[in-house]
Amino acid sequence: MKLLLSSAAQNALSHDGPSLVIGGPGSGKTTLSLLKAKSMIQTLQLGQEILFLSFSRAAVRQVETRCRDLLNADDRQRITVRTYHAFSIDILRTHGRLLNGHIPRIIYPRTENLTKATFDGDWSLEAERLARDEGRFVFDQFAAAAAKLTSESDSVASLIANKYPVIIFDEFQDTDDAQWDLVRALCERSRAVFMADPEQRIFDYDSRVDPERLNQLRSQISPAEFDLSGENHRSPDAGILQFANAVLSNRPLPKTSDVIIRTYRGNAFDSTIHAGVVWLRASLRRAGIADPSVVVLARTNALVGKISTVLDAEHSYNKQLLKPVVHDVLWDADLTAAAALVVASILEWNGKAKEVALSSTFERIADYFDTKNAISASNAAKQTSERYRNAAARARRSESQRLKSAKALSDVYQHGLILQGDPSRDWLQARELLNNCKDLAELLANAKFVRLFRSTDEIGNSLASAWDRLATYGAATEIVRRALEVGRLQSDQRDPRGCILMTVHKAKGKEFDGVLLVEGQYQGNFFRDSDTEAQREAARRLLRVGITRARHQVAFIRHVDSLPLVGSTDAHQH
Repeated sequence: MKLLLSSAAQNALSHDGPSLVIGGPGSGKTTLSLLKAKSMIQTLQLGQEILFLSFSRAAVRQVETRCRDLLNADDRQRITVRTYHAFSIDILRTHGRLLNGHIPRIIYPRTENLTKATFDGDWSLEAERLARDEGRFVFDQFAAAAAKLTSESDSVASLIANKYPVIIFDEFQDTDDAQWDLVRALCERSRAVFMADPEQRIFDYDSRVDPERLNQLRSQISPAEFDLSGENHRSPDAGILQFANAVLSNRPLPKTSDVIIRTYRGNAFDSTIHAGVVWLRASLRRAGIADPSVVVLARTNALVGKISTVLDAEHSYNKQLLKPVVHDVLWDADLTAAAALVVASILEWNGKAKEVALSSTFERIADYFDTKNAISASNAAKQTSERYRNAAARARRSESQRLKSAKALSDVYQHGLILQGDPSRDWLQARELLNNCKDLAELLANAKFVRLFRSTDEIGNSLASAWDRLATYGAATEIVRRALEVGRLQSDQRDPRGCILMTVHKAKGKEFDGVLLVEGQYQGNFFRDSDTEAQREAARRLLRVGITRARHQVAFIRHVDSLPLVGSTDAHQH
């Protein structure tokens, strides 16, 4: 395949020392880095490889796809593509015993969340103690431990450098403090290529991601810098990148048919969203894309859940009947999994005594609020968890319930839950029981991210098999737990097809034929009157990421009174 490279890209390709390649979405950073890797493969000795590090499994997947396009089979064998965390775990597992004499063990996020939620004290200090005294490491400690091993042990550093004499660092602007320590240690012995887009720094909620990271790189490692920011290979014939950059810099929006904005009033949200998805898919097909991928992006999980419910139903738009749209949801794994286990525990009721069935469900509800508390400390979540633990204890003692929602669920059990052996219908029936529990509204919203078709076929198939054997869903909780763990590992590995829903943050590193960006009337807005200047700048960076996921077309659906995308935030767009 013949590739035409700009002079900046050619210069970066031929440069022999540390390199920093700056560029926006679709500017060709990944292609350039792989061409550079290809040119260096012939210098490797037997057993050596080039290491490519990125942040998400989705980005790793895209790099692997580009490898197939650009490199032959022999060359691909000499490139290892990993996430920063996965690479850190490799170092920790192989050499971690040098830290404290203990064989390292990993505390996975779900276990950490539940333990953290019930721990009475400073969890960060306890996590440090577990690592130091017991060799048990939580997710956030992987990079720091790997950096310590690499910087303080010449043997470890030499082994890594001998294996990976060339390392490519993707999305470098998002490295946190511990990852930056690891990068510096690796760069002492390996040749480094850095790729970055300062405007894709969207994870501002992590205080360890320093906005000065690129300047720190320039001052401490002094790479030669190559600017590809004016290039666009993802949508070269479209005005998408121009539009995105105008939003980013708060300049007047260019006129382009590649980006449209639709508004709605009042209660027209559902039908407008539904029509927007149908229109965008049809428009892409008319443009010659037989099976287009369309992503619907919103700012919050709650709004993504609402859109999913909308697309599950029929609507009428301009007197035209719109049928339900089959879609996948890329969900926020921890809370969704915890909510799904509550529903699964209800499916088990028919095979269990009342005391066992109800106590199990109340315990799973408590687990959900423990997970919520662990993700973001909340006294309300902690107290709700305690109330449901108490409800579980009362259920085990066959005592009447005091908590209103626990009493409502007990009454349902008493009257009998009739299941039919159809996993999809039975799942919906079990899930909708939570509608009667006002304090579980958010849990119910998260449970709706799990769908018993397409991305979660394994759940439905396994539940159906259980019913066929026993005429109950006796092991539903374990079936769902296992399937969700597998799904979490695989969700970012699938090529995007059809219609997919996710938050804008989750879309980073992915590409789709069309993008539909949605704002609610009262939730998920990109701009609010109360925003500080820093919050508006962060929202503009986030919008740019969302817009530039598209290869061909972008559509916005906004309330008629939403604040404008550019210009004064005091004037409303009509």
